Amino acid sequence: MEIDKELIAYISVPLVAALIGWITNYIAVKMIFHPRTPYRFLGMTIQGVIPKRQNELAVSLGETIEEKLISHRDVQAVLQSDEVHSKILELIEEQVEIFFKTKLTSNPLIGMFLQGEFVAQIKRMLIEQLTASLPQFIEGMMQTVEDRLDFKEIVRKKVEAFDLLTLEAIVYKIADRELKTIEYLGGVLGFLVGLVQVAIMIWAK
Repeated sequence: MEIDKELIAYISVPLVAALIGWITNYIAVKMIFHPRTPYRFLGMTIQGVIPKRQNELAVSLGETIEEKLISHRDVQAVLQSDEVHSKILELIEEQVEIFFKTKLTSNPLIGMFLQGEFVAQIKRMLIEQLTASLPQFIEGMMQTVEDRLDFKEIVRKKVEAFDLLTLEAIVYKIADRELKTIEYLGGVLGFLVGLVQVAIMIWAK
């Protein structure tokens, strides 16, 4: 009977240690988001990591995104690209054509003077002038963007206002397998610790 008790103890120690390890990691994973509101327990204030640090996370993300991911220089590079220039020139030509058709030549009095090659020449002059002014236009637009568009502040406000329930669902959708692995790893490590304890118990005996 004594041998059975020892055998039960040797078997139960790794199993209990594995259960404790799994529960510990399970609680740790859940405490990323829970509890959402702080409460006091045994003199300690307990709150989930993300809810507690949401404002700090918002500031840090805003700074990181502005410094490492996107900045006014990126916007400027896009605006100054050949593709954007070509698109703007197409829009200029299109709007000039519309202007002449709807505003000028549609007026009989003005249409008497704007005909044939004279109209084409005015169009070319207008388009050339607008095209020549394009760099200054883009530079002025970039100055306005820099003055009014604050990436860091935009990200900070959006993260601060982000619904934690939605954020939790996104995180679990993306990293559910990894989070489950962390939980199971706690059980595995607990089991190994339990085996070490059993080995020590046998050796001490």
